[in-house]
Amino acid sequence: MPGLELETMRCELDGPLARLRLNRPEVLNAANWAWVQDLVKATDYLAQSAETRVVIVSGEGRAFCSGLDVKELAQGSLTREWFATWEHGVTALANLEAITIAAIQGYCLGGGLQVAVACDLLVASTDAVFSIPAVKEGVVAALGPMRLTRLIGASRTKYLCLLGHRFNAREGLAMGLIHEVVAPDNLEQRAVELAEELLAIPFTALRHTKRQINRAFEQDLTTLMEEMVAAQEDCLRSPEHAEVMAFYREAQMRSKARKEEE
Repeated sequence: MPGLELETMRCELDGPLARLRLNRPEVLNAANWAWVQDLVKATDYLAQSAETRVVIVSGEGRAFCSGLDVKELAQGSLTREWFATWEHGVTALANLEAITIAAIQGYCLGGGLQVAVACDLLVASTDAVFSIPAVKEGVVAALGPMRLTRLIGASRTKYLCLLGHRFNAREGLAMGLIHEVVAPDNLEQRAVELAEELLAIPFTALRHTKRQINRAFEQDLTTLMEEMVAAQEDCLRSPEHAEVMAFYREAQMRSKARKEEE
């Protein structure tokens, strides 16, 4: 299986499905300087993989990601460059053409939650614990508050980001942040099932739809309309669309033939 082995995470490619595994389990996958640089390398690698259509992001061990490494923060090692590189990696993850699934178990705190909400679909196990406590550490949560606001609204985001309270997977589901909650033993299976479901859908349509949603708050209606027409033309010309329509026509012919026989 081709892939990219880094100090703090692994990228694995298996045809159109890729896995990005956060791999510092001894510190609950906390993000140090090497981790931040690896996220940039991993997302660049995935962006250049033309075959990749779905990416599952997960954490090795007992946690998805416990946020930034507080040891580096306490030592004053988190510089302007650190945070700029961090956001470059998270934004690159959000901007991947592939559809991304965050499979979340255990702690998903601070930067971990920022990584999760940069993904398109979030599936969490019942043991997942969330928070975005940056203000308690005297810093801002990068662009995490912006992404949360777009997902769940300003009111809920203020409550989460200004107080830094922890919440569980069911609470995340109720506020519209988490899409599905499953038993811990079923997390891996459910993430793979969602990936397989996505892989059965024409990718040209998926990537254009993702792009429309991501740009909904950034462009005026006229620009979005022009982009939609161009995207629709690309979809109509795609081999996936032709295959689906051929299957549809064949099904219609079979149905008509059965009715004539009756």
